[in-house]
Amino acid sequence: MSRKESVRRWLWYFSIPAATILLYKLSDNLGQAIGVVGTLIKILAPFVGGFILAFFLYGPSAWLENRLLKLKGKAWPKLARPLALTVVYLLLFGLLTLLVYLVIPVLTKSLTDLAGALPGYLTAAIEKVQEYAQPDSLLGQFGLADNLTELYQSMLDTVNRLLTTENILNAIKGVGNVASSLFDVVIAVIVSMYMLGGREHLFKAVRNFCGLFIKRRPLAVLRQYSRRTAAIFYSYFYGAFLDALIVGVVVSVGLLIFRVPYAVLLGMTLGLMNMIPYFGAIVGAIGIALVTLLTSNFYTAIGVVIYIIVIQQVDANIVQPRIVGGSVGLRPIYVLLSITLFGGLFGFWGIFLAPPLMALVQMLVRDAIAHRNKKQAEEAGETEE
Repeated sequence: MSRKESVRRWLWYFSIPAATILLYKLSDNLGQAIGVVGTLIKILAPFVGGFILAFFLYGPSAWLENRLLKLKGKAWPKLARPLALTVVYLLLFGLLTLLVYLVIPVLTKSLTDLAGALPGYLTAAIEKVQEYAQPDSLLGQFGLADNLTELYQSMLDTVNRLLTTENILNAIKGVGNVASSLFDVVIAVIVSMYMLGGREHLFKAVRNFCGLFIKRRPLAVLRQYSRRTAAIFYSYFYGAFLDALIVGVVVSVGLLIFRVPYAVLLGMTLGLMNMIPYFGAIVGAIGIALVTLLTSNFYTAIGVVIYIIVIQQVDANIVQPRIVGGSVGLRPIYVLLSITLFGGLFGFWGIFLAPPLMALVQMLVRDAIAHRNKKQAEEAGETEE
């Protein structure tokens, strides 16, 4: 028996009782265990953020590096990766700068104006409902005016509760954490650079560590599924973000044509909501219709609703299948099932990650069925012989 196999066997023998004791202790102190895990994640937040940033920047940097390696010259093999990483990070910082100085101020102003005008819009809505909801009318039997009044009062109570002295002081104290957050962001960027720059050494270290516990053949299978899983999530998030950006820009332009207030804010919000399958687009469209109805007139609201429906149909039937559908390949019934299942288990993040998670489950099930069919075919061939 080789030394490596001996070490692997002793680690395996030690891991079984250690895992048993750990599970027993966790069952007794579940709350404390969750707190410890949360503290550990908070401590390692820069490294987690660096890994996420490196994951999403790997594709552009690898693509540019491959293009530079195809150029003629002896210096390109050494300069390709540093130059590719420099260009990708400069583009990222330029995009963030553009976002901070151009987009965020517009969205912030629109959001502030909307929050300030919301009480007046609700008051106008209550007066409108009271006009058409007299006690002897059909709408009056449903008590719509009373319901809107209760909603308005509850919103005012919520605002007053949030704007207490204690909450304001806590917000001021939270400003002091900006320096710490910026430091974490800088560390995350540096970590992502090291991960992308030395990814071969990092992969080799992870393989060597996993090789202490897993044999060579299962480790090869694990590597294959890790790559396929990363490809699913990578393609889905890039496709979903691109689709959301397209929908947000097109809807914002349409709202500007209809002269709807806060057009950019509402359009980009609908684009982001479009990343949540089915329900996100519906909720975003209802919100835009209500804001349009309160700020404009009934006919403008009808025109905006028709415009959004047309855009959503074009996106769902033409744009989204080409951008997102190819990376996930799920039928609509499976998407709804994934939203229900993972949303019930993990809440908002379960809904947001439902399509790629269901695509991962579908991949595993298909491989299991293919393996079973192959095994049955081999057994049938041996029987015939």
